[in-house]
Amino acid sequence: MKILVAMSGGVDSTVAAYLLKKEGHEVVGVNFNFCDPTNRRGEHCEPTTRRGEHCEPAPVGSDHELVGEKLCEPSNRRGEHCEPTSELENIAKTLNIRIIYRDFRKEFHDKIIKYFVEEYEHGRTPNPCAICNATMKFAKLLQIMREENCDKIATGHYANVVAKQMCSGEHCEPLQNEALYCIKKSVNSQKDQSYMLYRLSQDQLSHIIFPIGNMDKNEVRNIASTLGLTVANKKDSQDVCFISNTLSAPLDYKEFIKRYEFGDDYKEKIALGKLKEEDILSKPYFQKGEFVDTNGNVLGFHNGIINYTIGQRRGINIAFGERKFVVNIDTEKNQVVLGNNEDLMSQDFKIRDVVFSGYSDSKESIKELIGKKFFAKLRYRHEGTLCEVVGVNESFILNCHLLSPVRAITKGQSAVFYDEEGRVMLGGIII
Repeated sequence: MKILVAMSGGVDSTVAAYLLKKEGHEVVGVNFNFCDPTNRRGEHCEPTTRRGEHCEPAPVGSDHELVGEKLCEPSNRRGEHCEPTSELENIAKTLNIRIIYRDFRKEFHDKIIKYFVEEYEHGRTPNPCAICNATMKFAKLLQIMREENCDKIATGHYANVVAKQMCSGEHCEPLQNEALYCIKKSVNSQKDQSYMLYRLSQDQLSHIIFPIGNMDKNEVRNIASTLGLTVANKKDSQDVCFISNTLSAPLDYKEFIKRYEFGDDYKEKIALGKLKEEDILSKPYFQKGEFVDTNGNVLGFHNGIINYTIGQRRGINIAFGERKFVVNIDTEKNQVVLGNNEDLMSQDFKIRDVVFSGYSDSKESIKELIGKKFFAKLRYRHEGTLCEVVGVNESFILNCHLLSPVRAITKGQSAVFYDEEGRVMLGGIII
């Protein structure tokens, strides 16, 4: 088969490509630039704002490629493709594969970065990786797979794709006329990434291969080391890519949003008097407001809802004589609700934008979910809790009840529902 492999320059994608090549497949690599403000020699792009005035993407068909030792052509910084990193040069040479470079920064900004900022500005905690996987990463892989006449796409994710059964009533029957698929957990529970992949479509799932899906990370690193690649010891990325790649120094999301709204040089503008405090406070999420308790009593004043997330304890900066946590954010009243740890424990929540991986999305089938129990993960590092679907409305919003309380159920995060075999059955955004 001819397989298109997403190549980030990390150890997981490198070993995934190697294993497929070893099996005898024709492997083509593709490297996406979604958010890197520098070219691939480390030089910064021309100054831009974060309101979408990023370098223009290169025209379709203008890809620069790397085969073995051949470098891609030099690029300018107006969106034509940049030179490949030395890591990718070494990988291409060692594996003897061709790597395509594509720049999608403008589209990534419009679909992912803008969503990320707007979620925080509305008092919600976004899940950009889950949205990106479905709408950008795997969507673009599928697009380029077809352009390159490949048969499959592959990545270095720790997860599995399995043929599924369509569930109806009390029984699950295998489909006879067409294959359907769902994500299944990796046996490597410490690295399992199924939670972030729950929104993938049937078209995407039917073409995906995860070569290292059940492997141990040490095994993956050992393979890369055997190949003599420096990526064998490369640290795993732990940050949101477009924040950690924003400049040389790491940024937190609050600083990122300020730069998004007012420019990377906003501090210099303030010092020069070109940006005033009232300009920043004109944005409602930066405006000061009230801290209140769960009964609505005013406890003090906060510095803007953008600075707080559900479950947060540090940064409140008011002495109460006991620990207080953020238990809710009311954007309409510009209030941050504080409470005790017990106030963060809850069992009921709703989800929207539901993806029905293991079920038909017809209204009749969705109604049959009522009363069914699943293992629900409510954040990436959550181990999962038994959960029952107790209601559904005409807008496909599901009412869910956990059999045991969970701390800090957070608006904007994803709830992903698994069956007893670790298969993703459905998931959605917590509201």
